[in-house]
Amino acid sequence: MNMGADQRGIMLVELLMAAGIAAMLVGVLGSAIFQLMQVTERGNDRFRALHDVQNAGYWITLDAKRAQTTSLVEGAQPAGSMSLSWSDGGQSHTATYSLSGTGLQRDHNDTITVVARHISSVGFSISQGVVTATVTSSPDGRWGVSKQTTYKICPRPTG
Repeated sequence: MNMGADQRGIMLVELLMAAGIAAMLVGVLGSAIFQLMQVTERGNDRFRALHDVQNAGYWITLDAKRAQTTSLVEGAQPAGSMSLSWSDGGQSHTATYSLSGTGLQRDHNDTITVVARHISSVGFSISQGVVTATVTSSPDGRWGVSKQTTYKICPRPTG
């Protein structure tokens, strides 16, 4: 390559053009990465809310299917706590569910376990022998994600 006498380096205009193109590419890539992070964060909040109500539903359903008696009053307004009792092979069991802060607690035979976190409200009721549990999860994210699920469980028949 033979350079002419008037081509000794890069002109200022060429340098400014290259810098402008690079700035546009960085802007587009930065925007794409920011959007990806926002979508991921929102998805994580939704997953956390769904996971919380599923955990609560699993434990409530497990105990309610075993239950022979409940503390709920037929046809009454939804209560914030519920006790379930049953006997297996001569051994008595009691499970009580209540909201403590944002954790749904399960007290099974005096052993307390938090079965779901980020719970904003619970409601337990019974109608025509069917236990209804409504659980709402609202994780502490900036997206205001909330998930509410209602579980209807038929306790085992007595006798």
